[in-house]
Amino acid sequence: MGTSFAHTLEMPAKLRFAEDHWLQMQQGLYVAYAKVGGMLEIAAIIAAGLLAFFLRDWRPAMLAAIVGTACLAIAFFVVWLLVTNRVNAQVKLWTPDSLPDEWPRWRKRWEISHVVRFALHLCGFGLLTVATLISPLTDD
Repeated sequence: MGTSFAHTLEMPAKLRFAEDHWLQMQQGLYVAYAKVGGMLEIAAIIAAGLLAFFLRDWRPAMLAAIVGTACLAIAFFVVWLLVTNRVNAQVKLWTPDSLPDEWPRWRKRWEISHVVRFALHLCGFGLLTVATLISPLTDD
């Protein structure tokens, strides 16, 4: 959730950047986000799925954990892979001299994808927290 929250907080300022500054930020600042963030997101999805599995005998908690896991999975496998990563791949090919006229459309798509991802991450985190809080403490 940290990376999507950071991108969401940066959005108002980055939408005011001129094309050359924006391109430089996209190509230089976020290199580690995909590598480190991607591994962390996969680990979070697996951990959330394991939580749902371990809560299988307590239906309300299990259902909250399943929906929370689904939120995390949608944020990564749908929004990031199908939207954010496609924009990243396109932007990676650009130079200041080859920036297409429609670059603001690509920027907007990238920024909105992170807001959507943050909303999904936040919902997922909230549901996983609820699942943990309503789970039974013992097997009485």
